[in-house]
Amino acid sequence: MKKLEYVYFTIYHHCSKQSYFSDSLSARLKCMYLLALSVGGWVLCLQSLFLRFVKGAWFSSHAGAAIFAFTVYILIAVLFYRIFIIDEMDQKIVDKYASAWHNNQNKRRDSFIAVFIAAVPYIAMISLKMFFPR
Repeated sequence: MKKLEYVYFTIYHHCSKQSYFSDSLSARLKCMYLLALSVGGWVLCLQSLFLRFVKGAWFSSHAGAAIFAFTVYILIAVLFYRIFIIDEMDQKIVDKYASAWHNNQNKRRDSFIAVFIAAVPYIAMISLKMFFPR
């Protein structure tokens, strides 16, 4: 759990640098939605791997697949909104890692790892579509 908190802090730090006020609601929401897109991508990637290799089936229509993906993203975003924004878990994470971040010499590496973790499921789904067609 500690590594996931650190990934969240890395994303939060990037979003807060782009905002005039570092703890503004817009920076918090931007970070929360980026994390929701990442987690939603992981859920959809695991679901597509399961459907492709275990069940040997796929969605019968593109509309059904789109509705399922939209539902996954919305549910994760609502859950993260509750956890991070309403319960203010993000502020606890920021307070926990803020002092260590300024002393960290691997800031660029940690940012790259966070982006890589967020992008892997989408790259995997694209390669799954290209290399293992229906």
